[in-house]
Amino acid sequence: MIKKVQGALIIGIMSTSILALITSLVGTSAGWLANPIVTMPEGMFSLPNLDVFFQLDIVGALTFGMILPVFSLLFVDMFDSIATFLGIAEVAGLIEKDGMPQNVGKALVTDAFSTTISGLFGTSSGTVYVESAAGIEEGGRTGLTAVVAGLLFLPFMFLSPLLSFVPSVATAPILVLVGIFMIQPLKSIDWKNYEDAIPAFLSFLLIPLTFSITQGVIWGFLTYTVIKLFLGKGKQVHWMLYIIDALAIFSLVSPLI
Repeated sequence: MIKKVQGALIIGIMSTSILALITSLVGTSAGWLANPIVTMPEGMFSLPNLDVFFQLDIVGALTFGMILPVFSLLFVDMFDSIATFLGIAEVAGLIEKDGMPQNVGKALVTDAFSTTISGLFGTSSGTVYVESAAGIEEGGRTGLTAVVAGLLFLPFMFLSPLLSFVPSVATAPILVLVGIFMIQPLKSIDWKNYEDAIPAFLSFLLIPLTFSITQGVIWGFLTYTVIKLFLGKGKQVHWMLYIIDALAIFSLVSPLI
């Protein structure tokens, strides 16, 4: 990656996976490794599991008791998406003069549509991920990057056993590098302006400590609003942020209700 080799991250994953397999074979046969790090899959092909495909109960979800769970999932997904969009757009240099990502409205509509469809299909949310920074680092700047990545995933609907060959020790270093990509926008924060620096630092700190982008964003928003109100600058806070703060407080309190 330092030498700007195209596909460096994929090369790293593949080479580490092969090294892990060699280590597993040698280590288990020699007796100094109790369990293999990775094992070869028993086969290559496997039909996708359709047990949860369109297995949903919309009427059952539209009950009073489901309001809080649905709201919590909506709130978490929305703020994860928005925060990730902002971070990735900053890394890619796709920020407008007002600080908003380019075409953020279209991007959020696409994200919402994908999340809805993936829910119907019974998969995890088809939303934006911070791992997208890897594609940006390779030079991707348009939606074509995501389209190609999606198409490359399609064969693994039937080749899923091959994915078990890739151990976590091969992907974890890539996530560390993604962290390096994503931390670059922090240099644009005015750290001498404590009104902005404290909420930003709190968000930056809480995201890894709570394992949740949403928690970091929520407490960053709330802290920013409290500081502005404490300084008598409440008018500088956009009215929409007050609504978001109210929803954030509700999301924090709702699990206790």
